[in-house]
Amino acid sequence: MKLIELYRQHHKALERYVRRLLGNVDEAADVSQEAFLRAYAAELGNATPLSEALLYTVARNLALTELRKRTFRATDTMGDLDDLELHATGGNPEAHLERQQMIAAIEMAMLRMAPKCLEVFRLRKIDDLPHAQIARQLGVSTKTVERHMTRALQLCHEALLEETERADALPLAMAGRRHQE
Repeated sequence: MKLIELYRQHHKALERYVRRLLGNVDEAADVSQEAFLRAYAAELGNATPLSEALLYTVARNLALTELRKRTFRATDTMGDLDDLELHATGGNPEAHLERQQMIAAIEMAMLRMAPKCLEVFRLRKIDDLPHAQIARQLGVSTKTVERHMTRALQLCHEALLEETERADALPLAMAGRRHQE
């Protein structure tokens, strides 16, 4: 089967398949196009004849690679605790209050973490150990470490959002009280 015929017959279905795997329309379009190119390159190199099965296998592998990249990015998006600028910044009372609120939010998130999740979070963010070393130390797979970090970061993100919403609502509540008086 020629590439053009294969593309005409399968590009929409392949894109839907990849979108179900990735949950993102734009990434699905990119991955499915890359799958067509790689399948065609394999045929040109006489490695494998171009087929629907090859196309879907390549697309699935590319989607899984993208999901692994996402997981890695998600576990490192929070960065080190130093990146949160929790260190002293002088006498600015607003900055000090903000830091205190951020610390309280992270502490609240840590209270919500399951014990293994908390242990992984501490080893990664406080002891600054890489995922592979944490996995060896705890006797679990690297994938398990990544899952725990993803969950820990989700909890931190949720706690920070809650704290932000609470902080944003406070001035409104105080203004309402003044208005009533």
